[in-house]
Amino acid sequence: MSMFVLHNARGESVDLNNDSLLSYTPTGLGTTFTNTYSQYESYFKMTKANIQQGQMQLNIMFGDVESRSYQTFSQFATFLSFQPLTLIYNTGADTWHRDARLTSLSKTEIGGSTVLQTDRLVEQFTIEFINPWYNNKQGRYKTYNIDTGLSIYGSGFFNEQGDFNQNLILQSSAENASADSRPNLSGVTNNNVNSTISYESDGITLTYSMNNSWDWYYALAEAWANMSDSVLSFDKTYTISVDVKGTVPSVAFRVNNTFSPTTKINNDTWTRAVYTFSIPNLTGDNLNKFYIRLNAMNGNDNNPTGFVKGQTLRFRHFKLEEGNTATAYTSAPEDGVTDANMKYGFGFMGVAYDDENGNKPYVDEAQVDITSIE
Repeated sequence: MSMFVLHNARGESVDLNNDSLLSYTPTGLGTTFTNTYSQYESYFKMTKANIQQGQMQLNIMFGDVESRSYQTFSQFATFLSFQPLTLIYNTGADTWHRDARLTSLSKTEIGGSTVLQTDRLVEQFTIEFINPWYNNKQGRYKTYNIDTGLSIYGSGFFNEQGDFNQNLILQSSAENASADSRPNLSGVTNNNVNSTISYESDGITLTYSMNNSWDWYYALAEAWANMSDSVLSFDKTYTISVDVKGTVPSVAFRVNNTFSPTTKINNDTWTRAVYTFSIPNLTGDNLNKFYIRLNAMNGNDNNPTGFVKGQTLRFRHFKLEEGNTATAYTSAPEDGVTDANMKYGFGFMGVAYDDENGNKPYVDEAQVDITSIE
């Protein structure tokens, strides 16, 4: 690649080092500053630095033979008339650009040059720079390789937060739970009615201990909890979901005095029960209060009667979230649990894990041009 190439405003290019144009002894490629100082005794502190405009001068021999020298000079002079010009300077280590305007182009006769006596025109060419040197660099960014361990051990920044919401239930897993680590809403009372409770490695089991009582449930918030003690609000929509098993035929959620539709269950597989609701505000003594229960159901809605002592209701993975859609189960961030189905990025918990494709940061291949000025 030639050391010097000149562009004009018409998009034409001239190589200043070829058989027809031979440039040599360039000067003025560096940068000069005018500095202003404030003096205190024998010390000087710089207060301002201005770059000087700068000129480049070089000598050019026109034409590969004498008969073409004048024609080559004329073509070059026409090329220079379309300004501004851009000098492209290839140093071997990098390529730099600088915009300029013509200051002078000398014109002598063959053999009469003050620079070099030869059988071709040899002239001095001078341009004034109108900006600093600059160059264009190209950057390429590519998607990271898959790292399946990143979901557990890694952290980073992602351009998506995933399709899950924050779980408002504390200690929501119910796996290996205990009396001190039962699913609950922060700051409110929770309990179970007409049953005994036991804790297993995969969930909590309620066993019916009465005969023919219709009232059998597990309460996330009970005893008409004060709304001000919870993270909930009367003016928002919520969705609650839970995995359920048991020998009872079905379950339903109850929010204050309203039952959800029933969900049929069995004792062999976990069934996900889901209910979207808003919390109605009450009047009288129960103003600004609420409760949320998971009820065992036997019969029609609002008529859970006829239970048999020893029947079971098992549950795990409670999730209460804002909005009208149930998203994948995740624990509350306050629990400090490392969930296998979550990525950890910038934000409270990161990005939902993709089981099929592994943990892939959401970065696509991209290419940009970066202009730097020196």
